[in-house]
Amino acid sequence: MFKNFGKVFKFTFRNQTTSDGYKKLTIITALLLIIIPIAIFVLSDKLGDDESEDELKPCGADKIYVVNEAHPKVNYGILNMLNVDDYTSIAYENADSVTDALKTINEKSENKSFVIQLTESDTSINSRIILPENSDISEDDAENFNKFLNMNSQTVAFVASDLKLEELQAVSVKTSSNVYTSSGYDEGVGILDDKDAQDEQMSKDATPVFNMILVFVTAMVVYFVIIFYGNGIMQNIVLEKSSKLMDTMLISVKPEAMIFGKMLGVLSAALLQFFTWIFSLVLGLAAGVFIINKINPDNEMMAVAFLSNLNKMGLFKPVSVIIAVLTLLFGIVFYSAIASICGAISSTKEEAASNQSLFVMALLVSFYLVLFFGLKGEDVATWMYLLPFTSSMVLPAGVCSGTVPVLTAAIGLLIMIVATVLLVILAGKLYKMMSLYKGNKVNLAKALKMLKQ
Repeated sequence: MFKNFGKVFKFTFRNQTTSDGYKKLTIITALLLIIIPIAIFVLSDKLGDDESEDELKPCGADKIYVVNEAHPKVNYGILNMLNVDDYTSIAYENADSVTDALKTINEKSENKSFVIQLTESDTSINSRIILPENSDISEDDAENFNKFLNMNSQTVAFVASDLKLEELQAVSVKTSSNVYTSSGYDEGVGILDDKDAQDEQMSKDATPVFNMILVFVTAMVVYFVIIFYGNGIMQNIVLEKSSKLMDTMLISVKPEAMIFGKMLGVLSAALLQFFTWIFSLVLGLAAGVFIINKINPDNEMMAVAFLSNLNKMGLFKPVSVIIAVLTLLFGIVFYSAIASICGAISSTKEEAASNQSLFVMALLVSFYLVLFFGLKGEDVATWMYLLPFTSSMVLPAGVCSGTVPVLTAAIGLLIMIVATVLLVILAGKLYKMMSLYKGNKVNLAKALKMLKQ
């Protein structure tokens, strides 16, 4: 049945991969997928450093006059006890009014002083900073002090309300908490103290989100590979129908072998390109994580932390990965077999383009089924893992994340393989039947009826 399949495959694969456009697109995209993740990580770390550096700068003041008519005798020196860098040695002095404070500053020629006025409302305490004339304090310096007040707004509110020091210490006391498992409680070891328990908890929390992302990515891969290359498969299948080689082809090569050879030739070129890009992306992400951890070991980037601990989550077991990869590959081949059937019943390239809607519609319906019902983690219906149309998109993610039993995954893969082989055989029979057909355009239903007769 598949005699001379290898020759058809080699010829089609070579034609697909030797063009300059294919080579340039593959190489340029691969380089970009290596460079872009590294650049994103480095820029994100740099921007994070810039934000932390700009978080709070000195206000440049030696003395600050505070006007608080509701509580005129409050000791604001307590703010120095917050131990905020550059804000621990400011002299705070009470004033009866803004006018009196500005007058005192001018008389004493205090160039590094300003006035802050505090007023109370029913729901908040408001502050206004007033800069004297000819002051060395700039507007940016005043804004820095304003940031200091905002960062410590609760403490400032307590102080401005004339809360006693003992009371302020009571409401400012820090609390701590921990989480224990039942066995950990007996041993006195909390989850926050147990690194393995933390990793296990992180895996449990991250797995549903990661599974959802992986399902979406897998669905997008299948969708775009078939959209981009499905028409190419059909056009390659109908190519000989318009030439004088048809008689020779039907004698030297079985229809099933020719269909399968051309289909796999186009797909192999596509998957070679795709997996080159995936490898480049993984390499770029790994290099980005390595570089960031080297230049800034204390970084707090969530993406870096997740990728660094990915190997500890137990998401990718060897058997699961093998089943996932095979499912993805056969899922793409499955849809390509449907595209091959559309090409087999077409006599010209124009008819092939018209019949393209058949496999595109099947692909779209399956894609939207996955979007609506396949992003539910462990709640995905079992039939979605067994039906070839949807299993190609949800099964790889499910088996890798452990939400699908290996037996269910194996059954889903077996069903897909059998369905793909049957579709290829059907495409071969339709191709042979339609190869010498002359007449009106034939749709799939009519072709199946003709084949049955």
